[in-house]
Amino acid sequence: MNNKETNIGLLHAESDISKDFSEIKFRQFIQDDFIFPVQGVKKNYVKQDILIREGADTNDVYFIEQGMVAATLDGNVAVDFFTKNDVIGLSNLTLGSKSDYTFTVLSDEVEVTRYRKENLIEKIMNTQEGYLYHYMHMQNTASRLLARQELLQLPTEERIIFVLLELSEKYGNEVDDKDMLRFPKQINKGRIAQYTNFNASTITTVLQKLQEEACIYPVRSAIFVNTEKLETKLEAIS
Repeated sequence: MNNKETNIGLLHAESDISKDFSEIKFRQFIQDDFIFPVQGVKKNYVKQDILIREGADTNDVYFIEQGMVAATLDGNVAVDFFTKNDVIGLSNLTLGSKSDYTFTVLSDEVEVTRYRKENLIEKIMNTQEGYLYHYMHMQNTASRLLARQELLQLPTEERIIFVLLELSEKYGNEVDDKDMLRFPKQINKGRIAQYTNFNASTITTVLQKLQEEACIYPVRSAIFVNTEKLETKLEAIS
């Protein structure tokens, strides 16, 4: 097999692994009682509760069932957001490893299934499937961090538009108009500022401009995003 065929084969293999070992299937694997049974505990947290604190030992792993959590660095840099089917606390398989971020509840309530990391490590390390699930989890984590680093290289308006689209499509809600999405209410202007590395004044200025151009529509405490107009504008200024 020549190099081109080898690379194509590797791409297909990577694609199959990504599909067959997704975060949702990871959850099913953990809950499977036929091999290395692992018991999780359902827990509920409320807004501003901290699941894991930066620099603390990460001996618990959380599978998010409902709600939204923010990962922050140094208390004022929003690195990522996590919601249903996401896993937090499993970036390092070493017991007693320190958390790189603080994970704080953003929504009014978050429901999780909490597992002891030592139990998950046993299951992951002693099964071939476990290795592949953790491999894909780490790949996803690295991809998300890389995407944010690339985001921070964009010019001001382009960066904010990209974030409005990204967060609306990942965490927003559909409305009757197919070109509109409701921006996630849990992520306010302050969080957008933290995520984009701008101050709140810059965010407000750009949002006002986008509102004047009918790209977004603030209604009470909600923001409705016209994805078609924002994508067209993003293409024009990129």
